[in-house]
Amino acid sequence: MNRRLLYGIIFILFFQLSVVDSFSQLTYQGNNYLEWSIDRENDKQYFEDWAEFFLGYKDFRAGLRFEAHEPPQPYSPDTTGYGIAQRFLEYRKSYFTATLGNYYTLFGRGLVLRSFENRMIRWDTNIDGGKVDFNHPLLDAEVIAGRPRDRSGRRQEWLEGGYLKFKPISLLDIGGTFVTTDLKDKGRVYWGSVLADLNFDWGEFYFERAFKDFPSQYPKGKAYYLMGNIYYGNATILMEYRDYDQFDITEGLTYNNPPTVFREHLYTLLNRHQRVQDARDEKGYQVEFTYGIGDNTVLTLNNNRTTNHNGLVLYREFYGQLEFDPSDYWSLVGGAGQQENLEARYLNFVGTAKWIISDYHAIKAIVEHQHAKILLNDRQYYDQALTLAYDIFSRVTLSLISERTTDQLSEEDYWIAGQVDVHLPKNFDLTVFGGNRRKGKICAGGVCINRPAFEGIEIRLLNRF
Repeated sequence: MNRRLLYGIIFILFFQLSVVDSFSQLTYQGNNYLEWSIDRENDKQYFEDWAEFFLGYKDFRAGLRFEAHEPPQPYSPDTTGYGIAQRFLEYRKSYFTATLGNYYTLFGRGLVLRSFENRMIRWDTNIDGGKVDFNHPLLDAEVIAGRPRDRSGRRQEWLEGGYLKFKPISLLDIGGTFVTTDLKDKGRVYWGSVLADLNFDWGEFYFERAFKDFPSQYPKGKAYYLMGNIYYGNATILMEYRDYDQFDITEGLTYNNPPTVFREHLYTLLNRHQRVQDARDEKGYQVEFTYGIGDNTVLTLNNNRTTNHNGLVLYREFYGQLEFDPSDYWSLVGGAGQQENLEARYLNFVGTAKWIISDYHAIKAIVEHQHAKILLNDRQYYDQALTLAYDIFSRVTLSLISERTTDQLSEEDYWIAGQVDVHLPKNFDLTVFGGNRRKGKICAGGVCINRPAFEGIEIRLLNRF
């Protein structure tokens, strides 16, 4: 079956559902996300597509996902091919929800189990099986069973688990989680956690202690996570602490994704060098202070530090940012900070300026400067990135994206590209990128991928109906 025939079938199905819907109580919705690119440097073409359809009837909901990877991007672990990748049937009534098929789930804050999807880093660990949820003002409960997907699309061994949280009073939630499965060469294993959540008008606090019970020849493992968020007037203080010891639960796939406890940046150069989470051996803290100065200025200060259990500093960062909105037409952001790991130290300076010319036009500039010092040999260089964007009617954005480096070991020293973004509210988003892009690390939630260099044309299209 070729691609044209498959898309023809999808179109016919969509048309039939539209007709059926007009004569019944059926509701439907869906979306299609497509990526297509031509890499001229390597003479390669890549095509990936995720098409999802959802049907609703009274208390029932069903879904179907079709995926095509012909072939996938080089940084994706997916294999070449196409077909139905997910399907589910859901029944929801009052406090009760039952799901049969593919689903995602999160226990607590992810210390024990987090099944999720992030297409930017090509992460998808959905579970194929069954799930029952009960959500009541006094009690939350979830029971799951199924086979999780690894990032290459293979199903791992069956797992079972549950999540229980009591809410006896409005200020307090207490509960626990539990998961068990068979791991290759280890046999039956167990892990879980106990947790508590306190909520006040002036702040919130969270605690979770997780354990891992593997056969005696393997490390048992433990994990702690504590969070406090305090509000006082215009000030907010976020405090987090983690201690993860042999708690990277990985066997073919990674089952858990604990809180990172370091600042996650959206700026390109800052994001490229932030820490990759390693729950096998790390502990540390994060403190972030946010203060509103008057009506139009916000100050943010962040300090985070990660060590191993021998006291070796693996990563530390100091970062400060000032957001200033002097009028309805201007907004400014300036930030500076230092990131340091075992290999290098990076001094960062970033800034964003936006000018709303009229109700229909706006200009935005993003400037990034990073000075790097390699600690092993004192080699130094700097990277710079500049993005200029022109927005029309909040529907079309034209951007010029550039980056340069003085790194003597870099294969190139300059990259430039143009990008067009088209946004039609509720149903259509199109991005067309043309030019060259530097290779580098991209991170989300402590999970990172190394995206290779690219030169060519890239199209991303999201359509909703």
